[in-house]
Amino acid sequence: MRSARVDFKSRRLILLIMIAASGASILSTDLYAPTLPHLPAYFGTDAKTVQLTMALNMAAYALSQLLWGPLGDRFGRRAIFIYGMAAFALTVIAAAVSQTIDQLIIARILMGAAASVEAVIVLAVIGDLYEGEESAKVFALYGMVVSLVPAAGPIMGGFIFEWFGWRANFFVLAGVVVAVFAIGLVRLPETLPAAERTALKLGAIISGYAQLLMRGGFVTVAMTLGLAIGAIFAYITEAPFILIDKHGVATRYFGLYQAFIVLAFFIGSLIASRIVDRIGVRRLFAVGVWSGSLSGLLVIVAVSFGETPVTLTAAMSVFAFALGPLFATAPVLAFERVTDHGRGMSAALLSTFEMGGGALGALFVSLTPDGTAWPLAICVSGAAALLLVIGLLALRPKWSGVPTDG
Repeated sequence: MRSARVDFKSRRLILLIMIAASGASILSTDLYAPTLPHLPAYFGTDAKTVQLTMALNMAAYALSQLLWGPLGDRFGRRAIFIYGMAAFALTVIAAAVSQTIDQLIIARILMGAAASVEAVIVLAVIGDLYEGEESAKVFALYGMVVSLVPAAGPIMGGFIFEWFGWRANFFVLAGVVVAVFAIGLVRLPETLPAAERTALKLGAIISGYAQLLMRGGFVTVAMTLGLAIGAIFAYITEAPFILIDKHGVATRYFGLYQAFIVLAFFIGSLIASRIVDRIGVRRLFAVGVWSGSLSGLLVIVAVSFGETPVTLTAAMSVFAFALGPLFATAPVLAFERVTDHGRGMSAALLSTFEMGGGALGALFVSLTPDGTAWPLAICVSGAAALLLVIGLLALRPKWSGVPTDG
């Protein structure tokens, strides 16, 4: 059993470091988001161009993981984590000193590539140490704790922007990343024994990813996460313009609205962690699929009746609450269906689907701005409808590759 090779105290420390790294990665978006509506005037550009700093960041985040996964399987989790966090710190500083919108876009692309290291390593490390229902509990706990960051991040970012300007948010982020890097350098142990590491061969990497993409059960589960993240990042990218520019919400208060959405996800994850032992991973995943699909349609209802900051936040909060069970169980099911592949490679492809969905969601609202909330409503509701279709495919027994729960 995987968890037997690292004692409880060490596992707890590893999880804390992974949570800190994930928090830093999330802050790279959430500290920055409240400043988006103010950057077109600062750089002399338009909202569409500024929003590309979000969409292209997510695209780089998604694609870079395809490299980090095999590297983690070859050289171990610790080394890749340390080098990745060092690169993350450098790219954040580059963003802070950007003089043009083009420089900021390039810095954000490089930042996404570096920040994506933590996503792969977190999934791989949890998979190294935990299995089955215990793994689902850890993913739920991880999601609950990490969700506190997007609750606090936009609030902090709004106040930092008003007090010190948009660059200060990146300097604060750089301090956080350097701190996580230092802690990891001193305290993070290796979770992948040398005997289990795989050779780094281009042909093997391409073949490995091709084989994973032919696993229908893995791909459909990964797509459900991509659809959910796509809807969330469509909101993160577009909401500052809707709430601040259209509805006149003060920048310093924008984060309070997002905090309610994050709190809803926290509660959904908490409930998921409490009931997974009773109903099993597969049934809880089904709950997440159905509830996420139906609740996502509330956003288009809110916009149809003339959204307000309160009604839009309420609709997204219900959607986020429903996603708690999905995010707790989907990684567990995905890993169960590809047990014969390197966990780093599997984690990389799974996270690529997630953040690729995020990039597409952000790109959709970036390319379709019309001054209203309709592009956001269409994106979230469309993703919710597809979530039901893909989720039901993922639950088909012939694609599961593992026994069903009770």
